[in-house]
Amino acid sequence: MKRLCIIISAMALFFLSIIFLCSCSKTATLYFASMEDDRPVLVKETRKVQNRENIYRTAIEELIKGPLTNSSYPVIPSDTIVNSVIISDGLATVDFNIRIINNFEEIPHSSATETLAIYSITNTLTEFDGIERVKITIEGSSSGEIDGYPVEDFWGHIGIYEIFERNEEIISDE
Repeated sequence: MKRLCIIISAMALFFLSIIFLCSCSKTATLYFASMEDDRPVLVKETRKVQNRENIYRTAIEELIKGPLTNSSYPVIPSDTIVNSVIISDGLATVDFNIRIINNFEEIPHSSATETLAIYSITNTLTEFDGIERVKITIEGSSSGEIDGYPVEDFWGHIGIYEIFERNEEIISDE
């Protein structure tokens, strides 16, 4: 009887370990910039990400790290920090530190790069079940100024006072 209990306990530990290990990583679809027929587009990159306490935040942090291939380009400055990603009623509110709007060196700010950045964030998050819309904030704000930078204009062309929905037209067909 004692031996049976040990075998059952060992099997239970084995199966719990398998379940735990399988739940540690998840597949996320990230979107990075590319050029297609002289047109800026987003391309998909599927990546295994650690399923920590907030998989949505982890996916955006992976987006900030940049693509793994040489055929696409990052869309968010690498020193950007994700302060939070909160999901409520199909809306993901992602809050970044100021570096997303005041770092001009890594990602040149233009209407094209701004569109790619915003829809890279939006399309990455709307890949997850239950997220249909995305709100972007900077240091908790979607308007006003932080350190002399107007928040609501993001990089100067698209207002983040809007709520964004998935944009399939900007995604590469390839």
